[in-house]
Amino acid sequence: MPLRKILVLDGVIAVCRFQDDGTIQEGEGTMPPEMLQRLAQFAQWYRRMVSGNTDLFSLFSQMRGWTPAKGWVVHGSNITVCNMANLVAIIDNTEASLNQVMRALEEASHQ
Repeated sequence: MPLRKILVLDGVIAVCRFQDDGTIQEGEGTMPPEMLQRLAQFAQWYRRMVSGNTDLFSLFSQMRGWTPAKGWVVHGSNITVCNMANLVAIIDNTEASLNQVMRALEEASHQ
């Protein structure tokens, strides 16, 4: 799924695909390129942090199915940043369906 198909979903402000070092492979949206690059770097760093935390949670809770983490969500009062694999999107909480965006990110992450 091309990123533009995610961008046209209601409330999606920006979406980008990033590499393991945090550089952008492609990006779409209303954010300036330098902000998209910061978003990609943040997402890559946050993905690593979530991975370590889910490993610890699985170890201490003895619950299966938490690792590897497929994605994460940081929900703010006005906007939300969500990730699936090497894709990250910023959405407007008043307009977007988080479930719809996460499904689209997951579908695009397999392509």
